[in-house]
Amino acid sequence: MDLDLTPSPRPHGAQRMFSATILVIEAFVVFFAVLAAHQLVPEDRVLTWSWGLLTLLALVLCSGMLRRGAWPYWCGLALQVPVVLLGLQLTPMWVVGAGFAALYAYGAFKGHQLDREKDAVDAAVHESRARDEQGPTG
Repeated sequence: MDLDLTPSPRPHGAQRMFSATILVIEAFVVFFAVLAAHQLVPEDRVLTWSWGLLTLLALVLCSGMLRRGAWPYWCGLALQVPVVLLGLQLTPMWVVGAGFAALYAYGAFKGHQLDREKDAVDAAVHESRARDEQGPTG
């Protein structure tokens, strides 16, 4: 497995699209989990809200930073840990967080593979067109 997550130069690549979508949806899930934990764990409301809102903010910021290189993708992977650990406040978040972590990892790595393959096809097409424009040499 290739652990290089450097994004494709293409403006709307599959890697960025998959990863950003998952991070934003995950931010909504974290917000609703915090609302649920607010009622279910009233003695830890300050911890619940600070942890949840910081995680939510980090997820949204990370989704916006995905075009800046490989580090935001790794940051997104690291942000899966506090999402899963929300299970300490709200038990179903163990499963939901693990599911989102798996989705994010799959989206980031598979999207990178798809973009790399598409870039190779684009390069071959551009090379072929450049040869056709030069005309026959012989």
